[in-house]
Amino acid sequence: MKLKKIAVLALIFTTITGINAEPVTAVTNAVVTEAPAQETETPAVDTNTNQEANTNLSVETPEEVTEESTDKTSDKNNKNNKVKNKTKKTSKKKKTKSKKNKYTKSELRLMSSIINCEAGIEPYQGKLAVGIVVMNRIRSKRFPNTLKGVIYQRGQFSPVRNGSLRRRLSEYDSGKIKSKQWKSCISAAKKVLNGQRTISYRGKSKKMNSYYYFSVGLSGARLRLGGHKFK
Repeated sequence: MKLKKIAVLALIFTTITGINAEPVTAVTNAVVTEAPAQETETPAVDTNTNQEANTNLSVETPEEVTEESTDKTSDKNNKNNKVKNKTKKTSKKKKTKSKKNKYTKSELRLMSSIINCEAGIEPYQGKLAVGIVVMNRIRSKRFPNTLKGVIYQRGQFSPVRNGSLRRRLSEYDSGKIKSKQWKSCISAAKKVLNGQRTISYRGKSKKMNSYYYFSVGLSGARLRLGGHKFK
């Protein structure tokens, strides 16, 4: 009976107030069901875009860097080699100019021939000595100042008088100068024409600047070399 009274009173109360009471569980369920579900959206990652970006990035590997540095080094080396080669060529040209012969072809022809006539069978130092005497006469005021003038001076060189110089000159002009004797005479002639004034005598270097005469039998000789005496 008490429960029925309570229910009647509650119905009367709700009717008077105009409130439609709903069960608490129903309200709770409604709130839960009506609340919008909040989803956390994870931003979509475009893998294609990342791949393209990665593809466009140019990353130099150590090998590529090494190759580039090697190429640069080789280019520098090539340039340096070119500069060195140019320098060598220039220095060679300068050396060639500095070693320019002091004689003409005709002077070499005449000097080689007179040495061959006077000392063809003599040792090499004897050939040099004969050529030096001829050159000393050119520089002396007592004799002509040209090679031809000294050799053809009257009464000085017997090969001029007996015709042997003429024969040697003919051999030289015809190219018959391949023998060791001729080559040795030509070599000695080149040296004295280029200014050599010393010979090797008894293992020492001997200056011959003051020698103007030579002969097989020469009185007052200061030097004997081979079959000749010199003063």
